[in-house]
Order: sequence, then structure tokens, then C-alpha cells
Amino acid sequence: MKKIKNRERIIQKKFFVNEKEAERIKLMMRETGITNFSIFARRACCNKEIFSIDFSDYKNIISEIGSVAKFKNQIQGL
Repeated sequence: MKKIKNRERIIQKKFFVNEKEAERIKLMMRETGITNFSIFARRACCNKEIFSIDFSDYKNIISEIGSVAKFKNQIQGL
């Protein structure tokens, strides 16, 4: 990689994708009209919020629903 003096962004990031993901990226770049992958990736990564949802509180509820369904099936069998 050639060195460019006074480069604003000096840290390079790399990642791997499969063929389907690569096609999706190409399609999105075509749809947005962005031809430079570096610009596209920076906008996609830095201009959006990432949400992380913790479903651990729901595990107990899901277990209870399963117990109710099992009990209902037992009653129907009587």
C-alpha cells in the first residue's frame, strides 16, 4: 500500500464476507451511487446506531409459557 502524506485517516480496517454478503454490498453501493468502498463502509458503520437487545429477562417467561402449554396438553389428554 502506498503511503500518502497528510492522510486524514491512518487506521485501516479489514473484514471478511461470504459471496452473498459481497453481492449485497455491491447492490447497496450501486443503489446509493457510492463507488468507493472505503466511503461506503465508513458511512454504513459510523452513521448508524447499533442496537443490542438483551432478551435474558424473557427466558423465564418463555419457560413458563412452555410449562403452561405442556400442562394444557396433559389436561386435554384426560
